[in-house]
Amino acid sequence: MKFARIILLILVVSVIFSCRRDDDFIEDNSAKLEFSTDSISFDTVFTTIGSVTKNFRIYNPHKKTIKISSIRLNGGTNSSFRINIDGLSGNNIQDLEIPAEDSLFAFIEVTVNPGNALNPFVIEDYIEFNTNGNQQRVVLTAWGQNAIYYTPTSFNRGLPDFTCLTGPCSDAVPPVDVTWTDSLPIVVYGFIAIDTLDKLTIEAGTKIHFHNGGGMWVYRGGSLTVRGTKQKPVIFRGDRLEPGYEDLPGQWDRIWINEGAFNDINFAVIQNAFVGIQAEALFLNGNPAELGNLNLKNTIIKNCSGIGILSAYFNLAAENTVISNCGEYNAVLQALGNWRFDHCTFANYASGTGRETPSVFIKNNYTVGASIFVDTPNVAIRNSIIYGTIDSEFNIEVINNGSSNVTVLNSILKTDENTSNANKYQNILKNPIDEIFNDAEDGDFELYDNSKARNIGNITIGNSIPRDLNGNDRPSSDGLPDAGAYEFQ
Repeated sequence: MKFARIILLILVVSVIFSCRRDDDFIEDNSAKLEFSTDSISFDTVFTTIGSVTKNFRIYNPHKKTIKISSIRLNGGTNSSFRINIDGLSGNNIQDLEIPAEDSLFAFIEVTVNPGNALNPFVIEDYIEFNTNGNQQRVVLTAWGQNAIYYTPTSFNRGLPDFTCLTGPCSDAVPPVDVTWTDSLPIVVYGFIAIDTLDKLTIEAGTKIHFHNGGGMWVYRGGSLTVRGTKQKPVIFRGDRLEPGYEDLPGQWDRIWINEGAFNDINFAVIQNAFVGIQAEALFLNGNPAELGNLNLKNTIIKNCSGIGILSAYFNLAAENTVISNCGEYNAVLQALGNWRFDHCTFANYASGTGRETPSVFIKNNYTVGASIFVDTPNVAIRNSIIYGTIDSEFNIEVINNGSSNVTVLNSILKTDENTSNANKYQNILKNPIDEIFNDAEDGDFELYDNSKARNIGNITIGNSIPRDLNGNDRPSSDGLPDAGAYEFQ
């Protein structure tokens, strides 16, 4: 009987401890889990179909047991990722408990066929944890195609995450001269930085894909050379390849170019960014040390959600360039600089933006923090077209009794600016009501047969740029060049 009493006592104690009261769980909706990391990146470029496993820990930092109502893989059965939490696998694990001040291991696998061209370059998903009404996430990232990938190595407050051409950025790393070719796509996650005295040359046919928020930063003293051709332009675009993203603005950030070296871009297509090219001198120690330099030829900048070209304290010479369909401005030129546009087309027919800003905006001021710098911009627009859907697509702002040095020659302007000064506006066609382009609504900015832009160009300027953006001879057989980047055929 004594032995039976002991067994009975053990059973009673076991029942008591196995029946945990509700107040043994923490139910405060402010109580959250902690994780050993908030993101998992599978940064291996796979060479065959394969699987890689990584893990992280889930912590309960509280004095009571916590119940996780659900752990859900957002992509469900369609996800490339798989999860296993504390020995339980599946895409929706429920009612998992973590004792007080204890932890669980989470294991993640991913299977990718890098040769599948239908894969996105960057495959993303997340694991969602629901605890007492709180939702927390761990982000999952993997590379989906064979490509050359650049991922951030520098994380500084106030700057985008970035990496340099050969890895971590450091003054201890000697200057490098790097060439990108069209052997594989280039995929940039974050920003790729061309550091002081570094050189990046991009050969014809190369495709550069930027992940959401990513871009290129040519830091002061760095140099960018783009060597595209008519047949094989260099493409800058986002990393989403689905048809719905082909012309979607704002998929990546910008190409940002500072002062200190000469930069040259020829035969490039820059599309679907927030800002296409931001060419500006950095204001370090309160003032720019010098003006930057960029030659831009035979290039298309289109479908930017913000601005096509944003420039200040810079020398920029553009020819045979089309800037079109940007959500705010096609070009903003600010304060001090020398900007020249020959045989360029600024056309803004962006739909669905509610745009009220001009295609080309020139201003004699530039704001840095709380300071406003006032200078005289020097702008020459020759044999070009500035047109679009709003009443005035060309405007100049002058403040503080300042000035601007703007000349427009042999060009089409849609504007409400006073253009009566013959020293500044020569042989211009102002506010024509007839159609100019083949199909502006569909993004075709070549000239149609009765276009007002035909034969209005200055022949000396036309002869200095003997071929148009399509490689056709300029001027054509009629003897006079057309305005804009395209010569009518």
